[in-house]
Amino acid sequence: MAKELTAIEWRSDQWLFQFGGLRPDNVLEYFSQSPFWDSSSNNAILKMQTQFNELQQASYNLASMVGIEFAVTHQEPPSLFIITKFRRSSPTKIVSLAVYYIVDGNAYEAPNLYSIISTRMLSSIKKVEEAFEVARKHSEFHPSIGYSWKETTEQKNARKAALKEKEKDS
Repeated sequence: MAKELTAIEWRSDQWLFQFGGLRPDNVLEYFSQSPFWDSSSNNAILKMQTQFNELQQASYNLASMVGIEFAVTHQEPPSLFIITKFRRSSPTKIVSLAVYYIVDGNAYEAPNLYSIISTRMLSSIKKVEEAFEVARKHSEFHPSIGYSWKETTEQKNARKAALKEKEKDS
């Protein structure tokens, strides 16, 4: 099972200073320094194989490789970059595994849909439980009449006055 990294914020001020900030041509290199990076990815393998090669990584086609790869899927330089982690099983078949975003140099893992929905459902259920608790405090049970609402003296007087007023109008 993959490690839960959605609670992590990562930043390397030293790297940003050394390379003059983030650009489309260096954002994956920056991301490769983060704990989100998979060192067994196709990107990492190509980087290792071509680091001392004049051809460099640009001449290799990641789409022809099978395995994990990272790609910048959206960018609004210099402040926003979205990176997606894919599993490629053929040149045309890829499955998204995770989405990461870098905002002003801070890298995060986006939560998956399951986490978002379960958190929202849990908070909704908690609110429903709280509403039932409030309702329970304002109700009473009698064996012969069942449940009824507790009324304060002021509420009883207001209800009786409304009933009298209704009888006068009839």
